[in-house]
Amino acid sequence: MAKERLDPNPSSLVHSFRSMGYTLETAVADLIDNSITANASEIKIFFKANNASPVFVIIDNGNGMPASELKEAMRLGSTNPLEKRKGNDLGRFGLGMKTASFSVCKRLVVVSAKDGETSGARWDLDEIAESNRWDIDILPQKEIERVPFLEHLSDNGTAIVWEKIDRMIDASVKDVQRELETAISALEKHLQLTFHRFINGERGGRKVAIFINGHQIESFDPFNTKNPATQILEEDEIPLGNSKISIVPYILPHHSKTKEDEYERHAGEGGYLANQGFYVYRNRRLIFHGSWFRLATPENLTKLARVRIDIPNDMDADWNIDVKKSTATPPAVIRERLKNTIEKIVGKSAKTYKARGRRIRDSKIIQMWEQQAAQGKVFYKINPEHPLVLRIREHLKSTEEAEFVALLDLIAKCFPTDLLFSDYGAKPNDVIQNEINKDALVDVAEMIISGWMNSNRISKDDALKKLSSIDPFNKYMDYINSRLGAKK
Repeated sequence: MAKERLDPNPSSLVHSFRSMGYTLETAVADLIDNSITANASEIKIFFKANNASPVFVIIDNGNGMPASELKEAMRLGSTNPLEKRKGNDLGRFGLGMKTASFSVCKRLVVVSAKDGETSGARWDLDEIAESNRWDIDILPQKEIERVPFLEHLSDNGTAIVWEKIDRMIDASVKDVQRELETAISALEKHLQLTFHRFINGERGGRKVAIFINGHQIESFDPFNTKNPATQILEEDEIPLGNSKISIVPYILPHHSKTKEDEYERHAGEGGYLANQGFYVYRNRRLIFHGSWFRLATPENLTKLARVRIDIPNDMDADWNIDVKKSTATPPAVIRERLKNTIEKIVGKSAKTYKARGRRIRDSKIIQMWEQQAAQGKVFYKINPEHPLVLRIREHLKSTEEAEFVALLDLIAKCFPTDLLFSDYGAKPNDVIQNEINKDALVDVAEMIISGWMNSNRISKDDALKKLSSIDPFNKYMDYINSRLGAKK
């Protein structure tokens, strides 16, 4: 059998790398992975867009690279994903720095310092297209010195520079500056979440400070662990080969247990309904979140449930981690355990979410509305035995009483349940009950008490005690007692 060497066409292949599905957020996160792997404690992002040639720069104070190591790092596919990696390595394919950069710009410049010695190299896609060769530029010291923001590079560390930026924003927008500001704001939110465990300096791990144009970003903890009302359920550890997977379920606080801005912030992009589910971390770096992996359906009753899954970096293939490190799929052997986790937390989450609805089933109080269940469904109706309803029915003729009961039934069936559920699920703090006119309620209470005293021959004190077990009078008994006690 004859063999012929058939190398890929550089011009075509390198432009294919530009369409791997990166966003600005995932591209920058990929570069930060390299900085964290290089033991950086500070990562500074600079963006200059006040001219026709915007520049994006990321500088860290990590280990840095000598010239030979930098040259190898510039190679496409510099690392074999099948090789065993160090425990703190956040990379995988040896493509991230290049493909992430090419998704945004056409020129990638990397300058690295090791023990005070700097070296630099550059990929230029326009030059590759013209020469059709895999040629990088090795930068002389004079060229290196002209790299923007290089004064922030210490004796050890690396600077990555994006030039010829053509894919950061839609070129057709009219207000470019505003669009850029929006993009940087979205980037900050993404980094706050993706690297929140590094920014916080989680126990047992290094703390990493990330800056954007001199502004240090804060972390965003999706589990709101600082709130004492957050429930942290028992950890489940799953041994797999020489490694283990950690699963920790969290139930976020009901909105009544948080401040309004705190509740809104922890809803995340898309709200609580979209952000429930599993949060997969690889070496404490968030890979994927907001899904039950089709093991359960997102529902309002579980919208407060979030589950942290920690996996090591030697399970990338098992979890189908992609080159962008933005998707993950659990292996079959793990899915059954995850089903058990879901069953364990569903009751807890539903209990927290429905806590404010328990009183409707309180047997000690005669409620205006009653809950009923039939064929696995729950529905609500106006209580036909409520004293207010009974008093009105007593004064109606039989035909009028039938019409009145039918009207109550129709009102209950036409209650806008879907609208209430949608509004409450989106912004529960904005959904309120109309306030009852307390003076009007006193007039009704007096009418009922008089009827009981005349027909049942009971004292006023007994009538007031009986009234205190009826909704909604039970909520206003102090006011009712003060008003009726003052009347002669």
